[in-house]
Amino acid sequence: MTQQAIDSVADVRSGPAAIRGRVVHENESANVGGLTVVLYALPSDGVPGLRGTVTDVMGGYAFETIGNDPATVYLLGTSYAEIPFGLRFSFEAGELERQLDLPVADTSSDTSETEIGEVQIEIQENCVDLAIREVHRLDNPGTRTLYIPESEREGREPILRVALPAGATDLQSRIGDDLIVEGDAVSFWGPLRPGQQELEFSYGFPKRGPAFEMQRSFPSGARRLVLVNRSGGPTLTRSEPADAALQPGDSVAIRVEVPAAVNAAERVSVFESRIWLEHDGAAFTVDAEHILAVAGNSPLVSTSGAPLFCIPLPEGAGDLRFSSETLRMGVSRDPSGALAVHGPLRVGENSLSLRFLLPIDRDDPVFTQVMSLDVPLLSIMVADTGLVIETERLHNRRPIRTSNRSHLHLEAFEISAGEPVALRLQPLEARRSMPRPAATGITLAAAALAIGFLIAPLRREGGEASVPSSAASRAADQRGSVLAAIHGLDEDFEIGKISEEDHRTMRQELRAEAVNLLRVERDALAETAEAAEATETTEVAAAPPPNTCPGCGAERGAEARFCSQCGAPFDEPKSADEAAPV
Repeated sequence: MTQQAIDSVADVRSGPAAIRGRVVHENESANVGGLTVVLYALPSDGVPGLRGTVTDVMGGYAFETIGNDPATVYLLGTSYAEIPFGLRFSFEAGELERQLDLPVADTSSDTSETEIGEVQIEIQENCVDLAIREVHRLDNPGTRTLYIPESEREGREPILRVALPAGATDLQSRIGDDLIVEGDAVSFWGPLRPGQQELEFSYGFPKRGPAFEMQRSFPSGARRLVLVNRSGGPTLTRSEPADAALQPGDSVAIRVEVPAAVNAAERVSVFESRIWLEHDGAAFTVDAEHILAVAGNSPLVSTSGAPLFCIPLPEGAGDLRFSSETLRMGVSRDPSGALAVHGPLRVGENSLSLRFLLPIDRDDPVFTQVMSLDVPLLSIMVADTGLVIETERLHNRRPIRTSNRSHLHLEAFEISAGEPVALRLQPLEARRSMPRPAATGITLAAAALAIGFLIAPLRREGGEASVPSSAASRAADQRGSVLAAIHGLDEDFEIGKISEEDHRTMRQELRAEAVNLLRVERDALAETAEAAEATETTEVAAAPPPNTCPGCGAERGAEARFCSQCGAPFDEPKSADEAAPV
């Protein structure tokens, strides 16, 4: 592996421990200096790390300041004469130094005496599909490591070939097992060290009902096939005798019976879910807390190996961390990417808390969360670093102030299981001094707004000069000026007067102003319509009824010319010709 390839992967997590040792060859005179040794780390959260070094003239190497978490699996490896060699290990609790010799050897490509011993197949339920795990034991009775280099593979069979069943997906091999996927089969060309060696891999398989048959073929054969059945989990059976040997090319029908899944929703409910988001431009830091309530008289735990329920995580989520209470709930990362909860969950309230990082690859990142259970109240708090949030499902609450940060608070009620809740964040760019062309553009835009405001009253043609324009008209005129300023800004950008960044910043500001003016215009039109309706109602109610005095409201006599109560004169009745309609 080249140093460039090593540098392209994140470094292993730092810590107080060290690994030291030598690359050793059975022939002491062999040259083991200048070899690249790599250290691959796979923590429990699934985010790998890689570090490399080069051996000295005696084959010595050292890795300093690395983490010693016992849950982290390390793979130490090197390549000798183009053949990979490696070993796996983990630190013991509190261990600070590990001495490891890494053996290398000359190899042989003569695989005639190798045998495929026992094959184990086990099935477990995942969040989405079934997980099939296979372990193949290989026997090398010789004294040399067996390896078939790529230049010699033409026309030859590998040491082991395994045909995957139709529908298999997401093949995962154990660290250090050099398995190669070739079409619908898995091949192993070595290295196979003297003695017995296990190859382990797993793959997903779709759920096809409570009972179905799976066809498996064995191109390399095997001395024995073992079907592993865990208590409460899927049951595997075959029609042939369990200890019958498999000849190369044999095919076996395996019947799979999947027990009914535990309906966790009958005992588990959600009080509230809270999500805290912090956006730094490169990634989201997400802290989530789900308050669960478990009914019944005994803790809830999976007895079949299948998850009680799964919490979907956004695609790309990594660097998972859990609270100590959450770890006791039997949580693990499912192959589908979701968080699988196996239990036990104690009766009463449980707080499931986790943190993860979500990389961002766009200017307006979208955060989406799907709930696996019904959630009566979802609260999302977003660290306020100058953001505009767009969402359809959530509504705004008053911001929350912590000791050192203000958070925008959004809330939603009655989220259904499986319902996605999304919000889009648009960071506001920080204001800064602008180059001269940009400042000129802003000045022209401001001038356009001022002119629009001043001449708006003069734009009414045929109206009275003393009647001022309405608020709606003023907003419409100002909006027109802003749109004209945007058009001029676009022209300046097209001819190169301003940069792309300045154009985007100023255009966003002007567009926001135009949207605000549109809101003002609509609100003013609505208020005008309401006022007109109220005035019309008042005028109708104030109009005096016929045959009454307009002054005091007293009843008018048929021939009276003056009011008998207040003396006010009545209008002269119109003649028949005047009253007749034209």
